[in-house]
Amino acid sequence: MKTRQLIIAAAMLAVTGGAMAQQASTTEATSPGVTVPASAANGVSNDPYVQKRQSDADAKAEYKTQKKAIKQQAKADKKAAKADLKAEKKEATAERNAQLAQPQPKTDKTP
Repeated sequence: MKTRQLIIAAAMLAVTGGAMAQQASTTEATSPGVTVPASAANGVSNDPYVQKRQSDADAKAEYKTQKKAIKQQAKADKKAAKADLKAEKKEATAERNAQLAQPQPKTDKTP
């Protein structure tokens, strides 16, 4: 068990060391007179995967804002509909109570 952990740790160190060596060699490979364009500084990248990721993120943000606005509108519409329904019910109740309050004419139902 301990040897396995030591081997895993050594492998991880070798991988990270290799990654560091690759980064150092790429910076040394460029000549001192040539500067690498800083694509991250202005937010635009030439990498198509980065561009797609950015466009997806923008589309997702736009969708979220639209969805939020639609949800608020639906909530307001529902609230207005409930208020209308309550008003109609109140009117109908008042009308029914007024009709019930009127005395009914007595009719002789005997033949």
